[in-house]
Amino acid sequence: MTVAVFSSIWIVILILLFFLLIHINMNLKKKFKFSTRIIISTVLGFAVGIIFQSTLGLVGAPEHEAVIKNVTNAASLVGRGFTGLLKMIVVPLVGLSVYNSIINSKNNENLKKLTIKSIIYYTVTVTIAAIIGIIVAMTFKLGVGMKMPEGMEAWTGKGDYKGLVDVVVSFIPSNIFKAMTETSIIGVVIFAVFLGFSTNRIGSKNPEKIKPLKDVTEALFSVMTSVTITIIKIIPYGVAALMFDLTASYGIEVFKNLVTYLIVMFISLGLVVIMQSLNLAIHGVNPLRYYKKVTAPLILSFTTTSSLGTLPVTIETLEKEVGVSIPTANFTATLGTTIGMNGCAGVFPAVIAIMIANMNGISITPAFLISLVTVIVLGSFGMAGIPGTAYIAATVVLGGMGLPFDPVAVVLPIDSIIDMGRTAINVNGAMVISTVVDKEMRTFDEKVFKGERTVEI
Repeated sequence: MTVAVFSSIWIVILILLFFLLIHINMNLKKKFKFSTRIIISTVLGFAVGIIFQSTLGLVGAPEHEAVIKNVTNAASLVGRGFTGLLKMIVVPLVGLSVYNSIINSKNNENLKKLTIKSIIYYTVTVTIAAIIGIIVAMTFKLGVGMKMPEGMEAWTGKGDYKGLVDVVVSFIPSNIFKAMTETSIIGVVIFAVFLGFSTNRIGSKNPEKIKPLKDVTEALFSVMTSVTITIIKIIPYGVAALMFDLTASYGIEVFKNLVTYLIVMFISLGLVVIMQSLNLAIHGVNPLRYYKKVTAPLILSFTTTSSLGTLPVTIETLEKEVGVSIPTANFTATLGTTIGMNGCAGVFPAVIAIMIANMNGISITPAFLISLVTVIVLGSFGMAGIPGTAYIAATVVLGGMGLPFDPVAVVLPIDSIIDMGRTAINVNGAMVISTVVDKEMRTFDEKVFKGERTVEI
């Protein structure tokens, strides 16, 4: 069978399955909850991708790459289009959310407490995540006896990190419009904070002067929320396309390699989830009920591998499903796309550093471990919640520890799959911290969390 015919058949199949998915989501709304429909769509995308991989034998092996490119390119119309819509609303939604929360805040002291508590929790949890990664990697002796395969291209790093001072300075948006176009969320937040406090200062002296601005902001925020809800409704189609793209491109064969690395990462990420769940339980939040409510952002982050792209859904879920107050959801969850990412900036660089140290016969002493944890924690500040963040974090840590970058190439063939789990852990960490901070701020709505009260969208 020719490449053109095989590709055409599969594109037609995907179109038919897309309409089937529309039918499931449009006609089964009352039978299945939104989160259940997202799970169905994810499983469907995964299954179809595996089936596609199993039929590649109908064309010659030399044509496999061309066929995969043709078919996944067609599927990307939905998948990439969906992620594009998410990115489109991130900056205006975050900017308006933070600004609206500040100008409607009755107590600026609460905002200071919120900031301090959020930063402390992110720092502590990323430290624990790094320690977990180190312990598991050392337990399995990851990297011992491992060698670079011949002919494998060395990885020379995928990002720069110039130090904590430069990162902090880079937060300050010298050009707010540039910060917006480059999706510099922390820069947008800082600008919105200054704008909000200035508005409140003027409002305390002359309320009538800024009333029109408040009215316009409230109206814009309502419209932006409506746009967000509209985009959230198409999540099932987006995750199905993204999951198909992944499995159609890589299949399940990729899991058969680097078994020890996979085991170490899965155990480490699993222990981080336990740590996050204990944090909820300690603060009186039922973890089981919590996870039932946050399915949508977890699946979305898993398929998009972007904490930033998932942010609108994360905020919406925290407010409408979990019961987190608007100021905490907007501020703390947004902060989590820049600092304290448990998976990408905590576990991954820790595991990779131990692996490379063992590969190179470097002695892992207490001094080495203390330095490693310190570098990981400092390096976790200023990381952007986009695909590839883990590599930048690895660059920071390996460079800071004087370790070579090249051995990272060993795990690259399967790391795109591991990155899905890391991103979900990042997003879950942000949601957990938002929840526990809100509990400590005493603004958490227990009735919404328990389903006794519904927040109108």
